[in-house]
Amino acid sequence: MDTMSDPQKQDAAKPNWWVLCLACAAVVLDGYDTVALGLSIPAIAKDWGVQASEFTAALALTSAGVALGYLAVGRLVAKLGTRNVIVSAVVVFTLGSLLTAWSGSIMELTILRFVTGLGLGAVLPAAVSHATAVNPRRWRQSIAVAVMTGISLGALIAGLAGSGIVAAFGWQWVFIIGAVSSTVLLPFLWFGLSDNRVSNALMDAAEAKHHASVARLFDPSVRSRTLLLWAFSFLIFSVFYVFSSWLPTLLTSYGFSTGLAPLGSAALGIGSIIGACVLILGSRRFRMTSVLAGTSAVAIVFLVTSAFLGPDKALLLLVFGGVGLGLQAGMIGQAAVAVTLYPQATVTAGIGWAASLGRLGSVVGPIFGGVLIGLGVDTSIIVLAVCVPVIIALVLVLMLGRITAAKTRIPMSPHLAKSPLTAPPRT
Repeated sequence: MDTMSDPQKQDAAKPNWWVLCLACAAVVLDGYDTVALGLSIPAIAKDWGVQASEFTAALALTSAGVALGYLAVGRLVAKLGTRNVIVSAVVVFTLGSLLTAWSGSIMELTILRFVTGLGLGAVLPAAVSHATAVNPRRWRQSIAVAVMTGISLGALIAGLAGSGIVAAFGWQWVFIIGAVSSTVLLPFLWFGLSDNRVSNALMDAAEAKHHASVARLFDPSVRSRTLLLWAFSFLIFSVFYVFSSWLPTLLTSYGFSTGLAPLGSAALGIGSIIGACVLILGSRRFRMTSVLAGTSAVAIVFLVTSAFLGPDKALLLLVFGGVGLGLQAGMIGQAAVAVTLYPQATVTAGIGWAASLGRLGSVVGPIFGGVLIGLGVDTSIIVLAVCVPVIIALVLVLMLGRITAAKTRIPMSPHLAKSPLTAPPRT
């Protein structure tokens, strides 16, 4: 006689590697498309005969579209299921990316990037939620980090391939190749992902809608942690997107050509992947908030170092790789915190809202960087200026860790305890 409960069976099950790989692949394409515009700006500006700072609106509205996608994804998943949301979102950003290649003005480019951002925003929370829901609960945090690492891998691929693509075929092909790759992945996503809905036969439609509500993120037992997590996400995303959007442009002030400047995105990507590995290994022994405090400190050290470096190209790329390690670890880690902070039925909304606050920061970051570049501010001053929000983020994540450690010793509220698939937080 089988006496194991469904959660116990899930914990005893082996990881679903196929679903994990598909979820990661969707996020890799998300990461590729997210940085595609930033690494193409030097070439587009030269081709169109405009200043790089004129693309600030396009960068900011891309992030605004992503933020709206994050906000909507919880309700969409509750209604349509994670597979349908993932596939639909990939279709949206595939079409947006393809049309971007044929844009002929900054206005057209800006509108298309906003639409593309809507698709990009919906993919990430749905993919993380789907992968964690169908895999053992004991692996939930590590799986969230693994899926989120796709963003870094996508940025790395774009950075490494971007130089060659722009030089050989022109900036348009950066977007065309991304769109073709997404199109190839679509049938695998449709047939390879189960139609996993938030209700998962455990809740009716009304209850599923309730669990996907933002109000669930402000239940008494998680309210303070939600606010700290949102603030941390906002600051870390803000700083990262200053560099993911403007690093190729900033590197030209160090003597990089427009063909070599995309290597800055590759350096951020490599550092980001190393940061993800640090998160996976660190989370097995330490609280995620402690690991995030360490990676935030690493980002501060490398940012200060980069501000005082000379024009040594290899050393600059190495240091900005360290910046990517610290910042991207924070961006990935905040989703892993959200995964363990909320019940499974609320995870998609939790990830989406935390990431949307981050994306609000990613709107502010490119604008801030664009204004400073437009004013002709020295690159070293820009780098030192963005150290301040990272220092604040470090303080916030330390506070989050202290509150979490205290509240894990306090019983959960009854309505949270009754939620399906609730796992004890280890944040």
